[in-house]
Amino acid sequence: MDSTGEAQIVDSSWYLPLPLKEYAMSRVTVYFYSNGWVPIKYCFLQKAILLYHKAKLEGKEILVFPTDLDPNNFSNSFN
Repeated sequence: MDSTGEAQIVDSSWYLPLPLKEYAMSRVTVYFYSNGWVPIKYCFLQKAILLYHKAKLEGKEILVFPTDLDPNNFSNSFN
């Protein structure tokens, strides 16, 4: 998905497709990690993907999880 929110097709064996358009309005939670997972925003998946790309451009890393999944409930395997 580019900065306008339009899907782009990539011809690569490493390509991981974005979720189908029907999931664009699914609610998600955006997190960053600082001595634990910190939720910073609840939004729709389409907006979260755009935020992810903006954060990457600024050298930041954020992760997106479904609203019913709290990464703090897992073991330290993400650290």
